[in-house]
Amino acid sequence: MKTNSVTLTLGQIAAGGIIGLGGGWVCLFVFENFIWQMLLGDRVNHGFWVGLFLFISLSVTYGVVIMGASVGMRFVSQRFGIDIPLKPLCSGAFLGPPAVVGLLALLNVPWEIFGKPNLILALLIPVLKTLAYIISLPMRGWVFVGLPVEILYILAIRIGGILGYRLATAETTKMSWWWTLS
Repeated sequence: MKTNSVTLTLGQIAAGGIIGLGGGWVCLFVFENFIWQMLLGDRVNHGFWVGLFLFISLSVTYGVVIMGASVGMRFVSQRFGIDIPLKPLCSGAFLGPPAVVGLLALLNVPWEIFGKPNLILALLIPVLKTLAYIISLPMRGWVFVGLPVEILYILAIRIGGILGYRLATAETTKMSWWWTLS
């Protein structure tokens, strides 16, 4: 049972990575070669329009990578006889990279920017420092060992997707257990 779970998780990470990477490369090719060079070319030079088209291309590429990774992970889980709903899978995959950014931001919070603390800040800042330190312990260990942080960015979509559907199923199981009591 434990071996199947490990194999499933590794298969989901591998398939999600391959399909997500392929989708990202296709989007990069389409946006870079077709839209940016052929359609827009030198016609768009204004900052607003360049920013808008850049936002659109980044959003579509991120969405395609998320969907590709999620579909790949779902495909692998179906091969193991597990049907995973796409919504919690995509939600977790979408939030994976921002979670890595947030954890990295907690490593070096400049607490001195709050200035001379008043009574509320004097009580609140030590609590927030302790919470930030505890929450960022896995990231601190990763950086302390000297592993590249880029690996976390690469794995963030798949790990976020796995956590998304596993936490959603745990919540559903907990809710169904509660409803059976009443």
